[in-house]
Amino acid sequence: MNKIKLEAAIFDFDGTLVDSETLYTKSLITTANKMNVLQDVDFESMAGYQTQDMYNILIKSHYVPDNFFDETANYFHKIIETDLETFDGVMETLERLKNINIVIASNSDIDYVKNISNKKSFSKYIKDYSCHNEKLKAKPEPDLFLNAFETLKKLNNNLKKENVLIFEDSLAGVEGAKKTGIKIAAITNSYGKEELLEKGADIILNKINQIFDYIEIN
Repeated sequence: MNKIKLEAAIFDFDGTLVDSETLYTKSLITTANKMNVLQDVDFESMAGYQTQDMYNILIKSHYVPDNFFDETANYFHKIIETDLETFDGVMETLERLKNINIVIASNSDIDYVKNISNKKSFSKYIKDYSCHNEKLKAKPEPDLFLNAFETLKKLNNNLKKENVLIFEDSLAGVEGAKKTGIKIAAITNSYGKEELLEKGADIILNKINQIFDYIEIN
């Protein structure tokens, strides 16, 4: 594979830049144990899915209390204040990409993403945010990525998809990204190499800063 001449990038947030997927899985398991429900569910396999999609999957074969995800969210937002970590190599990668346009594409709420971006000093590298809302469907649909690309196009009207890269960690994210025609760099923070390749990832990284072996920046 020839090196990508990178002019812009789209980053997933949870599980790619910050290790929130681990904390959210912990929150799901803690809440399930507290309520004595969903004991046989493999919550780790659902990393990257939006809450409503997760609920729709679970409700087909399990009893899900009405307040289960509210209680999970409360616990999650409590522990991210003290336990949330940035993945190794993230700050180096963002600093080295500081001269290109970057947009975040996330299933999470925009206020949460902006808040964490500020706390972790990401925001100075980010031009805009494409987050799940009533107009943009969650991953594995491609809406968030396509909207992010349109935002990048407004910043550089000559931008082509071949000069953009999507950074993802989840199967749902890779599946959605694949529908855009933009190349995908998948980091093995949440899933293994084979699973990510099967979903359509173009590049597999064990650490995000390995991407510089695959790209050129003007």
